[in-house]
Amino acid sequence: MKKGTGKISIQKVIAVVMGAALLAGWIFTADRGIGSQEKKIYREAAEQQGLVDKMGFSGFRLEDYPVAMYDGKADYVFYQGKIEKRSPVLETFAGTAYPVGDHYEVIVPTLERFDGLLSLAGGVEGMVSGSGYGREEQIATIWHEGLHAWQMSHFQILGENLTPAEMEKELEQSGNENGDSEETLLVKELDQNAEQKKRMKKEMQLLKTAAEKKDIDGMKAAILEYREQQEKRQENMSAEALMAEKRCELTEGTAYYVEGNVLKALRGENVYRERYLDTLDVFEGGRGKFYRTGMAKCLILDRLEPDWKTGLDFTESLDELLYKAVESTL
Repeated sequence: MKKGTGKISIQKVIAVVMGAALLAGWIFTADRGIGSQEKKIYREAAEQQGLVDKMGFSGFRLEDYPVAMYDGKADYVFYQGKIEKRSPVLETFAGTAYPVGDHYEVIVPTLERFDGLLSLAGGVEGMVSGSGYGREEQIATIWHEGLHAWQMSHFQILGENLTPAEMEKELEQSGNENGDSEETLLVKELDQNAEQKKRMKKEMQLLKTAAEKKDIDGMKAAILEYREQQEKRQENMSAEALMAEKRCELTEGTAYYVEGNVLKALRGENVYRERYLDTLDVFEGGRGKFYRTGMAKCLILDRLEPDWKTGLDFTESLDELLYKAVESTL
């Protein structure tokens, strides 16, 4: 965590004391199978609540959602000051927000399991070539997936409201090769179409330029050019693919934004810039590119409309929010 000015706020002291007290409770009640590293990760994740509160997502609290850490044999579920061991709900390699019964949970592999799978896979792009995946990245991932749990628990995402049971069924079906999953649609209509891919890359470059502009007029000019380029591309996409794009940007873009800001607090500005800001225009296959465009729009909205997250209910796309902000300042 970055060092402050030397002054320690009362809130921070309270947070540290409460964190220590909760950890003592977890150690006392927890199954012996979970390691001290995972307890420390959860405690430090919980300590980021004040930082996340400042981002402005009203009502989003990590403590409202169970966080399950999967070690390859069992889940260890952190919730309400306790750790409970259970059979794994989902054998996962990456973090996810997943429906369990009548609620959503954050599920992540333990760092030990992640490291083992990473070795078997020969590394993951961005982890090996970047600055690694460790305790701080795990904490940032927990917050990313926590935002998804909050989104799906409380909001209709662009008018769609699925219960945990309905979401579980949809997730099961999305793994089938039925040709109509969001990933498949975006690969077919963007990645495998040379002209569309070219346009998308140009859009990403314009968004990165807009996010980097120091003057508001230069930012708005880049956004207007982006909008023109985007409209040309979207004229040639199906309604289903367009909805997949908007949904991914809105849900994943905001979660990526939270993740990035948490990691910045833990690892500093240089790592944040290298991993997030410098890669805003990196084209990835499938849904991955919309994590970046979504985050870019969050950063731009922070400049144009600082209170844009107040009352955010996920019924409008990031484009709608962005263009309203631009038009209100013209």
